[in-house]
Amino acid sequence: MGIRLNIKGNDSRRLLYFIAFISIAIYTVVLLYYGWIPAFIFSLAPLLIYVIIQLAKEPVYALIGVFVVNYFVMGITRYITGLQGGITIDGFLLVTLFLLLLYNLKNPVPWQLLRNSLTLVTGIWLVYCIVLVFNPETTVSHWSAGVRPLAVYVFIFPLLTTILFNRYKYLKWFILLWSILTLLAVGKSLMQKYIGFDSAELYWLNVIGGGRTHVINTGVRYFSFFTDAASFGCSMGMSMVVFGVAALYTHSKSLRAYYIIVALLACYAMMISGTRAAIAVPFAGFAFFLLLSKHWKIIIPGVTLIILLFIFFKFTYIGHGNTEIRRMRSAFNVTEDASFQVRQENQERMRVFMKYHPFGVGIGKAKRAVPGDYMYQLPTDTTLVYVWVETGIVGLILFLLIFVVTVLKGTNDILFKIQDRELRGLLSALLGGVVGMLVSSYGNEMLQQFPNGPIIYMCLAFLYMGSQFDKEISEYAST
Repeated sequence: MGIRLNIKGNDSRRLLYFIAFISIAIYTVVLLYYGWIPAFIFSLAPLLIYVIIQLAKEPVYALIGVFVVNYFVMGITRYITGLQGGITIDGFLLVTLFLLLLYNLKNPVPWQLLRNSLTLVTGIWLVYCIVLVFNPETTVSHWSAGVRPLAVYVFIFPLLTTILFNRYKYLKWFILLWSILTLLAVGKSLMQKYIGFDSAELYWLNVIGGGRTHVINTGVRYFSFFTDAASFGCSMGMSMVVFGVAALYTHSKSLRAYYIIVALLACYAMMISGTRAAIAVPFAGFAFFLLLSKHWKIIIPGVTLIILLFIFFKFTYIGHGNTEIRRMRSAFNVTEDASFQVRQENQERMRVFMKYHPFGVGIGKAKRAVPGDYMYQLPTDTTLVYVWVETGIVGLILFLLIFVVTVLKGTNDILFKIQDRELRGLLSALLGGVVGMLVSSYGNEMLQQFPNGPIIYMCLAFLYMGSQFDKEISEYAST
């Protein structure tokens, strides 16, 4: 059952009036002694308490808040000096877990939904990474900084999604909210391209050093409010797949048109990011979707389009004068690229010592190498290489097992179990997006970054709830 809120309007209104009165009183008293900034901060305390009380009655909105904050947090860190994105998300996750436990005191929480293979494989992965704190190659401080994006989020986000987003309507809410966030990301990149960078972005480019990889001889690479252009481009590639497929199956004609627009804008944003590996997301994602569609009316034109696009990029020079097309085309001749060759050389150097480290060189070590370390001046560059180096071949197998199990489960459900057409299409959209991102993770390191990692982990949970949603739809139709 869903987690719902039931507040009487008059009681809620009186409580808000009381909170406003208390906040004004606190503001006045603190202002007299400490100034307006402390007064403003302390006056928010009653409102914060009120919000926590209300969210405890309906914690699903807390997870929605985490999802939204996750999307913006790295952009916000450019404007608030000292703010750490990981610590911020950790705080929001802890509050959400606390609210869920508070809710559980008086209301039944469907913990039984966690009895699935996704919880098992992500739990094994989490335990494995926790045990790696004893790896002598790293330190406790390095491990604690690296284990959260590498393992904790992989376990926590699917867990919370399974418990709180356990109704079909939440899947549709998730996709709709994601589309709005995608439009905001696209809008910010367009502002960067056609209006210019703001002061914080210029500081990141010119002072911190982002310009070395984002203002290059092939043109400017736009990054919106993401950590970098690579993360932004791959995210837009995933949005292109998800909303492009969702548009084919959504019942509402207006929503269908809206998703098509979002997919097209995401495609353009992916192009101006200048991230060559991002092109793998729509190619792999749409190709996998075609395998799931089971309709020749979709498969034949889809395969034809993919082949034509491959020929366009690989074997022609049409549109080569356009910067975005030229950069995307270089992804189809990647073996001739200097940066790809450097990555291959680095990986060859890693293989020399990694064969003696089946459990990795230590979580947190690859990003904090110092002279004398194995990884000194050897960037991991890609997600799969990063996981391999920090957790070893054993860890890489366990990490990939999470995706293999989910893809097999999702594919089986979509092909043979789920009857509702719209649900089957939405799950196909998520699965195509996940597969596309997994393929591109060989070329870029983005699964451990915000917002891509948490979004993908939430998608995994939705894929596991497909049969449950289908049963819910069937029961509703029969009443």
